[in-house]
Amino acid sequence: MEQDQPAATESLFGPPDPAMDAKLQKRRAMEAARLQRIKDPKSRVMGIDTDALAAQVEEKQLAAAREKQLSMAYDQQRLSMDNSLAYMEQERLRIERVQKVYIDEFRHTEQGKGKMREYDLNDPLALKKDLPARCGDDDPRLSVSGLQKFNGEDLTYAHRVKVQQAELKSWMDEAVAAKKAAQAHEKEMDSAFAKQALEVDQMKTQLEQTSRMVKSDQNRNLAEYQLAQAAAKAEREAAAQKAELRDNVQEIQAHMSGDLLAENAALGYSYIDPNRLRPDHYKGMTAAQKEDVLRVQEVQRLNNLEKKAAAKAEQADYDNAAEQQRQQGCYADAQVAAMRAEMRKQMQEKNVSLASQQFAAKSFLKTNVYTNAIDASFYDQFGTSSR
Repeated sequence: MEQDQPAATESLFGPPDPAMDAKLQKRRAMEAARLQRIKDPKSRVMGIDTDALAAQVEEKQLAAAREKQLSMAYDQQRLSMDNSLAYMEQERLRIERVQKVYIDEFRHTEQGKGKMREYDLNDPLALKKDLPARCGDDDPRLSVSGLQKFNGEDLTYAHRVKVQQAELKSWMDEAVAAKKAAQAHEKEMDSAFAKQALEVDQMKTQLEQTSRMVKSDQNRNLAEYQLAQAAAKAEREAAAQKAELRDNVQEIQAHMSGDLLAENAALGYSYIDPNRLRPDHYKGMTAAQKEDVLRVQEVQRLNNLEKKAAAKAEQADYDNAAEQQRQQGCYADAQVAAMRAEMRKQMQEKNVSLASQQFAAKSFLKTNVYTNAIDASFYDQFGTSSR
């Protein structure tokens, strides 16, 4: 209905007012925003102390952060110790490998068979190593008349072939020896690495056991200290209770033997003037004083009975007067109720007459004036406001 009003205003009263249209648009936008906030379940928080919940969440986060920080510090310390142990073990293995390489090189270069002093006397290949009768065609020992050199003769062929075969064999032996040495070295490295891993695991296990033993010893010492403190505290409390009980018993005995609880009536009068009463030492009334008090109380009781009888008679008179006023009020209420009933009857008759007139007017308007049919656009305007 609000959407149709500008068109109706323009058609009946001329062009629309821009200021009025701007206010109307602003109000519609505010209503749409308010409707969206009302329908949004996330924007309504009822019955929840968000500040307390936020404080609890923050406290839990801080506790979790502190615990995580302690755990990370412990892990960092453990990793540092592991790295130090691994570095020390690697350094030890490197030093051992360098020493073995040096020893092997020294044995190979300085302690071979050829380095022995008596090797030339015990060499089984001494004859083979000795110079032959001639060493090739250019041997200076050959004479002209010895007939040891002829054109086209290859005197070093057999020796050259043997030398080549020996070189090939030595190369093959060196290759096999190098391969075996490499395999042995790799096997040795694997065994050393396995041994190192076992030693590191044993060291870690020993450190963990030592840490657990230290913690258990600390907990045991703390428990023993706390038990000793508790025992000392209990002993002090027991001694204090005994001392307090002893003081209380002495105080009770002193009071029981004193004149305060003995109710000595003589203390209530002055030693200087026996007829003068001492309020700070008063111990009660005498028999004559008690009889005077009882007599005065009896007189007061009789006076109270007379006052009660007079008040009762006065209350009865007041009740009679109130009853008469109530009866008069009931009669007046009945008259008022009868007048109201008459007025309701007249009003009902008048309403019946007005209803018939209104029905006739509505029937006339419905049949003669409001002849337009309601379409779907009429129902689209509902549910668009937050009111």
